[in-house]
Amino acid sequence: MLFTLLLFLGLKCYMNSKKWKQLIQSRGRSFIFSTSTPVPIAAAAHAAVIVAKKEMWRRRAIWNRVQDFRDLTGIPITSPIISLIVGSEATALQASRHLLEFGFHITAIRPPTVAPNSCRLRIALSAAHTLDDVKNLTAALSQCINFSEIGFYCTSWNAARL
Repeated sequence: MLFTLLLFLGLKCYMNSKKWKQLIQSRGRSFIFSTSTPVPIAAAAHAAVIVAKKEMWRRRAIWNRVQDFRDLTGIPITSPIISLIVGSEATALQASRHLLEFGFHITAIRPPTVAPNSCRLRIALSAAHTLDDVKNLTAALSQCINFSEIGFYCTSWNAARL
């Protein structure tokens, strides 16, 4: 027991030494700072905020697409990110493949991301979409799911609405 205590104290003193700190800084930097946001990503986010403030038409357009989707499907969405709960993994994958054939890349969200039998289709509307895009999407969706029978998940969207 005394040997273990002496060994621990010796390692503790070594780990607090200047050489140990230099070793961690020189060899372990990628592990220490691996979760920080890269500068180009931070710069892109900053530029996006500037564009969002200056170009009000984009904000109006995205909320118009949300309203269009709501009107066409009857689903009371409140966000441009829509999560339609379709049930089984097979149903979600089949619907995702069907929509891809129509030119829509709608991702199937499956376990372990969500609970079994609560698989979803994740739709992300943008200001670049047109009313015709939303009409075509809802037409393709209606061929593989019944809007009155599916669930939906919507988080509160804290953006300013126009």
